[in-house]
Amino acid sequence: MSFDQIVQTTHCPFAKPSRMGTPVSVTGTDVEAGLREHRDTIEEFFASAREREFDGMLLTFEDPELGATLPALTRLTRRFFEALCAIYPSVYIQDDPDPDETWYAMIGGERFFVVSFAPCYPEHSPRYNFGSPQTYFLLQPASTFERNAELIDRRRVRIQRAFKATGKPYDAELANLENDMFKSVMPIDPIDRPVRWWEDEATVTALTSLTGRAEPTGPTGPTGRAEPTGRPKVELRKAG
Repeated sequence: MSFDQIVQTTHCPFAKPSRMGTPVSVTGTDVEAGLREHRDTIEEFFASAREREFDGMLLTFEDPELGATLPALTRLTRRFFEALCAIYPSVYIQDDPDPDETWYAMIGGERFFVVSFAPCYPEHSPRYNFGSPQTYFLLQPASTFERNAELIDRRRVRIQRAFKATGKPYDAELANLENDMFKSVMPIDPIDRPVRWWEDEATVTALTSLTGRAEPTGPTGPTGRAEPTGRPKVELRKAG
């Protein structure tokens, strides 16, 4: 199923009429090289998002292993943000984030956050991608929420009820946290426990393996081969 088909089946009323920027795809497992290749396209999207009233930009990871399990998606998210840190000076990752502490990423002068849809999410998840082997990152500029703030507030409860009625509930408290780092990877069960994708790989794998699909040979690296999990924590840059 393509992402367009996912958009047509969602219960979010803002998805179908949304205005999207030029989509980009990363075809292999070298996430970092793929993002560098599309650096200008991504920056141009965010630089013009407010003026052109764009609602999102779709980034597709073609390799099925990158989102096959929740630990794999978590590693992909960490690699994604670390790659953005290396490419764009305005992107940083807090090394000791707090849920109530404001954090956001910024490219081209535009704040944004990420919503992921991946093969690891089961049918009861709002992030279910209907059998597609690809992983989708929807990059959403803050300006789209500013334009639609009043309408979102009016429909918020109705949207939550619609998802719940179809067996795909999401945690409203998690969605409303100030710190967007806690929203980048949606948990599976329980849905109210944030996935701390920025932690060291051993810790993240242990936590996510409790709720995601099991990995038969342990966590895999960029090549898809099994790798040890006891890596030291990567130092992440603070703001400023």
